[in-house]
Amino acid sequence: MKFKEFLAEIESQLSSFASDIDKISVKGDVVQQLKIFGNNICELQERKIKIENSKGNLPKEFKSLRLAILLEPHATCIHGDRRNVTDNYIYRQYIENPAYFDEVNQEYITTCQSKIITEKITINNTPVDFYYNWHFLSLVKGVNKDLFSSDCINIHPSIRDGYPNEINITGNTVNTNFREGELYVQYYGIPTDEEGEVVIPELTTGDILTYITNYVKIKIAEELIANNKNPQGLTQLYPLWLQSHRELKAAAIREAKFYGLSKNWHIKYKKLNQRDTAVFKLPSLKF
Repeated sequence: MKFKEFLAEIESQLSSFASDIDKISVKGDVVQQLKIFGNNICELQERKIKIENSKGNLPKEFKSLRLAILLEPHATCIHGDRRNVTDNYIYRQYIENPAYFDEVNQEYITTCQSKIITEKITINNTPVDFYYNWHFLSLVKGVNKDLFSSDCINIHPSIRDGYPNEINITGNTVNTNFREGELYVQYYGIPTDEEGEVVIPELTTGDILTYITNYVKIKIAEELIANNKNPQGLTQLYPLWLQSHRELKAAAIREAKFYGLSKNWHIKYKKLNQRDTAVFKLPSLKF
């Protein structure tokens, strides 16, 4: 269920308090609780992260890292009228082996050793390809392993301590030993829809959705009670929601673990929504 639909149902069920519901807090509670189910409900996503003052912000839906590499801007290719993008981007390009730029076809020709990453975006309805060289990132000692997936490429012994640029992750912040730059990251995260909004997975029994709904109601009730908005109906329902919490959580965890045996649900979800998340074209990563 999409978050907008979920929020609408909550506001409908608690219509007397709809105007007092903090939507931002509700979303934060949903994301926080979905993370307890681990990678069983997560999907592999990708993002480019800007580093400033040795820090960068990971998406709120981030659960664990699979890959992080440092991007080095290399060149651009604009498919169409360059005047459409000059107000938004300063055009520049330069050539460096082992890839070369074909001026006739307006594209990069790469060799088998190429380290070029291509990012495809649109500026003012004009497709633009950004090309990057890339470098692996090592991990600082003593990282929180819970924030790195079991298949994280950066954990590989040949990478973990083998490169001068290092990263660490605390919460939703990536810390680096260099002040500025851009990272490309692949991560397992809470599922999102085609607009990037959080999705509460409805897998088999619906226990995850039931648990999240009950949990959000508890948090809303506690907030209203703390602010002296404590009508009789709410004080009667709150203990019932609280009493059901542990049982519903256990059922939700069972559903996530059972469905985690088949990791294709998010692929099916993407197909249903006709999503295309392949923003980056990566070369073969060999190590």
